[in-house]
Amino acid sequence: MEGRNEHLLINYLDRTLQEQEMREMEALINTDPETRKQWQYLQLAVEAVEYAALYDQVAAVKENFRTIQPVEVLQPAPRPGMLVQMRRKLSVAAAVLVLLMGGAAYKYFSVSATHVYQQAFVAYTLPTARGQASITDVERLYQAQNWYAVIAAVSKTSLTDNKALFLAGMAHLQLQQFAQAGKLFEQVRANNTQTGDDYFQDEAQFYGALSDLASGNTQQAISALQQIRSNKDHLYHEQAARIGNIDLKILTIKANKKP
Repeated sequence: MEGRNEHLLINYLDRTLQEQEMREMEALINTDPETRKQWQYLQLAVEAVEYAALYDQVAAVKENFRTIQPVEVLQPAPRPGMLVQMRRKLSVAAAVLVLLMGGAAYKYFSVSATHVYQQAFVAYTLPTARGQASITDVERLYQAQNWYAVIAAVSKTSLTDNKALFLAGMAHLQLQQFAQAGKLFEQVRANNTQTGDDYFQDEAQFYGALSDLASGNTQQAISALQQIRSNKDHLYHEQAARIGNIDLKILTIKANKKP
């Protein structure tokens, strides 16, 4: 937005124009495609601000408008210097409002499930020891990052071997085969449900949530991530907590808007 239209649209948004000006601006929005596009952008920006938990900051800016403007009305003959000061304050407040909405709109449109997945993903590294004296063939292939060989080797093993299933799931993730990875992580959790164990449970839950994100199962992924974030004893609590609350909120909103 540039020039006069910028200020008029901001004032129209804040309902601070005179009645005739409001009607003229409304007519312009309805008849001029460029103005209508700018108005739609402003509306989306305000929605993004609210969703991104910046409402209080915007409210504070709007409060400046409310506290400044009545002074102009109550004092019929203000000094020229006072008018200049008021206009400057209004201009600053309007500029801050535009910046906030613009920044929030960018945040809203830039956050996606893929983006959050890429930010949260950390390659899994096998610990030096996990209750076994010798390394298995699957582990050796995994350490060599031979992802296809890991998957092939695990396909020949029992579906009750949680470590092998998890490593195969991670190999699928490395190959960006997200749906296949999710199925293996789910198998790990199903095994634990059946046996009452928790072997690779935390790992499967966290990386399962990431595979759901990348697969487009956003609501399921967010639910799992929220569970992890609320459990300080979870192995991946800190990793999940690094995902911003605003990002999760935006993802939730976008997921709810899908048909």
